[in-house]
Amino acid sequence: MSRKTIAIALAFVLVAGVLIYNSPALKQARFVKSLVARNIEARGGAEAWAAVDSLRLAGEMDIGQDMVVPYELVQKRPGKMCLEFEFDGQASKQCTDGENGWKVAPFMGRSAPEPMTEVEMRETADSADPYGLLYNYAARGHDVELVGQEQIDGRDAYKLQVTLPQGGVRWLYIDAETALEVRLEAMRTVAGREMRVETEYVNWQDVDGLLVPRRQETRTEGDEISHFITVDSVTVNPLLDDARFSMPVSRNAGNGNSGSSAS
Repeated sequence: MSRKTIAIALAFVLVAGVLIYNSPALKQARFVKSLVARNIEARGGAEAWAAVDSLRLAGEMDIGQDMVVPYELVQKRPGKMCLEFEFDGQASKQCTDGENGWKVAPFMGRSAPEPMTEVEMRETADSADPYGLLYNYAARGHDVELVGQEQIDGRDAYKLQVTLPQGGVRWLYIDAETALEVRLEAMRTVAGREMRVETEYVNWQDVDGLLVPRRQETRTEGDEISHFITVDSVTVNPLLDDARFSMPVSRNAGNGNSGSSAS
């Protein structure tokens, strides 16, 4: 092969490489990676979040009909979560140990622990982790792609579609200037129907070097009234017993022997 032929071949390879590098798909992938890096930095930085093994959040939760109840949400990696609140003097819980989920809902006539349904597990997948959706997303099996740009409350925001390993899809809006989350959209099953639920994040504050939204406003499709959750206290890396996330064994289960109950 002549030098001229080799030179022409190399030129084609270089041109092809440039075209691939500048392809829309790779451009978008690089932009998403850059946007996620800005988001993590804005929330305290990758090093700070890597040191987080668990979180405890507590505050008040609006459950509708002008009723506000105190709640506690604890999260522990990998994938453990327990949300607890008291309603009408009875404790309600929704927990997962990372593999299986369970619930206690006395206000719905379900006072004994029972497994979550497959739909409930899929819908709570993103709340069972202290990191949020974007931190270390590729390693956690989250597929993230840019699907557009919109205005949220008069501010430019990038719209990301996040597909979770369990198949759930979330749409996350990132403020173009601050790189913080401003809105999360998801399809939730409400009264047997799939509805779009929007959650807006406001009042971000520093807690031990991490930025946390102190208030969330949630609105369900077809409902003109929004409901809120406040975060009044945050504890970083509290000691949490793994047994707390496991479904308690009923004392009447099996052959009638007493089982242990996780607290």
